[in-house]
Amino acid sequence: MKKRILLVHAYGPSIPPIVEAFRTQWPEAEVLNLLDEALYADVGPDGVLAPDMFGRVERLLSHAAQSRADGIIFTGSTFGPAVDAARAQLSIPVLKADEAMCDRIAARNQRVLVVCTAKRALPIIRANILEAAERRGTRPALTELCPTGAKDAISAGDHATHDRLIAESVEAAGDYDVIALGQISMVPAISLLTLATAARVLATPQCSVERMRELVSA
Repeated sequence: MKKRILLVHAYGPSIPPIVEAFRTQWPEAEVLNLLDEALYADVGPDGVLAPDMFGRVERLLSHAAQSRADGIIFTGSTFGPAVDAARAQLSIPVLKADEAMCDRIAARNQRVLVVCTAKRALPIIRANILEAAERRGTRPALTELCPTGAKDAISAGDHATHDRLIAESVEAAGDYDVIALGQISMVPAISLLTLATAARVLATPQCSVERMRELVSA
């Protein structure tokens, strides 16, 4: 019997990369999407979640669970704290967008370039990596990068410029053991990287699909 995975999104461009990751890594899964664009519209520029946002995320996850989901992935990194609070009430696996990737980073003492187009996502992902590293007793060396202009480009619908600016910034950033793309919408930029650089990339969709398959198959 197919496993039903609900993908909960706050941002439309996050949908194609993770759906493609399921298609290539776990085609047997039944993947369904739930989009609420009002979430990001109501988050302030500092990324701090208002108290009502926690309830809204909880209701979305509860709705997904009631839709007979075997597992849920919430694809918006900014909403990680709300997902943490809400999933404690659910009996099925619920993953934050960057969770599996952060765990993989924390498993190794390496030099990591963490790349986000939204500055407000960087401290959340950094905290997740450091928390996972503390559990494992590791100390990855983190450097953060926010490609100038990429967020504005994708907000204007210019995906090509968005991807190009990410790729150029990553290539110019120097030598790192791991390049972590912190947002699902950044994945198409991988195709513009050199083969050597792309080989060092960790992206949230691929890591999330792998982890969710393990969780629902356990």
